[in-house]
Amino acid sequence: MVRFTRTVKFNAALILFSVVLVYVVASIIISMTKKPITTYQISSSNINNNISCTGIALRAEKEVKSSKSGYLIYFVRDGDRAAKNAPVCTVDETGNVIKEIQTTPTAAAKEFTAADYKEIREAIDIYKNSYKDEEFYTIYNFKGQIESKVMELSNSIMVQMVKDGGAAVSSTLETINASESGIIVYYIDGFEAKTPDSLAESDFVKADYKKDSLKSGDIMNSGSTVFKIVTDENWKIVCQLSEDETSAIMAENEIHFTINSSTQDFYSEYEIIRKADSNFLVLSLDKYMIDYINERFVNIEIIMNRYEGLKIPNSSITEKTVFKVPVDYVNLTDPKKPMITVRTIHEDGSPEDKEKELIAFKHDDEFYYVEETWMDVATQLVKPYRTDTLAVSAMERIQLSGVYVANEGIAEFTEIEVVKSQDEFTIIKDGRLLKEYDNIVLDATEVKENQTLY
Repeated sequence: MVRFTRTVKFNAALILFSVVLVYVVASIIISMTKKPITTYQISSSNINNNISCTGIALRAEKEVKSSKSGYLIYFVRDGDRAAKNAPVCTVDETGNVIKEIQTTPTAAAKEFTAADYKEIREAIDIYKNSYKDEEFYTIYNFKGQIESKVMELSNSIMVQMVKDGGAAVSSTLETINASESGIIVYYIDGFEAKTPDSLAESDFVKADYKKDSLKSGDIMNSGSTVFKIVTDENWKIVCQLSEDETSAIMAENEIHFTINSSTQDFYSEYEIIRKADSNFLVLSLDKYMIDYINERFVNIEIIMNRYEGLKIPNSSITEKTVFKVPVDYVNLTDPKKPMITVRTIHEDGSPEDKEKELIAFKHDDEFYYVEETWMDVATQLVKPYRTDTLAVSAMERIQLSGVYVANEGIAEFTEIEVVKSQDEFTIIKDGRLLKEYDNIVLDATEVKENQTLY
């Protein structure tokens, strides 16, 4: 019997295929178990430091009272100016004129013009657009406002009836005139005598605010207020501020603000009144008072600084420690290839100098900024052409703020210049290193510099 020697033949293609297969399987397993890195695309944006607050409007309001009891009939429209001694309203002791107009409601309706109906619809639309469920209580003030508006439009009819009634009617009426020239207002709310100093925190609780509208047809008792007259164009708005808001405002010489989101810009000198638990900002104005004559509460937005740039999440910001290498210790014979001389002191005390290229993160006129991991704190730097030395351990370290740019699939640290931070986002300067639509790592704590992201 003849025995043949069996030789093992290795198939190179099979081995290569097996290696590739193992690599692919391992890569798939690693990618499946690896936590995905979320990126964020940079966009242009802005942040403003505007301060929004509720203001209380205070005016020179004088209450005019009746010496008789009876039904009110107004001659002047709410918000119109009345001359001194001009008749504003009458008090109808018998109620005959009011009863007459109430028994002929169609007469009043016929007198309403398209403009009158438009005015009522606009008042309703304004309320609907500003309505909030949490401020349902305002509907009662709104109801009174609309009733007053309708009765106000009926005034001309009542006035005509008084004239038509002659002496018989006039004998039962008390006519009340304007004691001086001013704007006539038909509501009372208890703020008429308030001043900035007398206001309290409780006055700013809108849910407790009650506004009583005065309108033709109301029954008034003797000594009751029948209308108010505002005699001065100068008025004030008082806002309640926090301590931080107060500090921000006190850096300004003049306040720039808007009222009720209007396009009109207002500028005013101001005063701060400090209370026990809060501060009051007092804005003084000498015009536009009539535009807000029927509003006690106004929404104020104080225009502060506006910051523009690139918007990034605060979670993307990280820090990098670098050494500040003085320019004097850098050999700039070839500016494109800066060199430094590093001295190491051996155990026997002998020095050893080595020259190597300086790899810096950035530089300016005074310093080269070198990554902490690149420097050996046990060494010294030698000043070119001198014997002066600088211990690396004594060099200043600083923190640079930056983000990890993910455009190339690698977490590349890029320095940022913060313009303004607010809430969860920061506005940074739009520069040559970062631009709009760049991708950055959303959470900087999830990666390390130069880590492969995908």
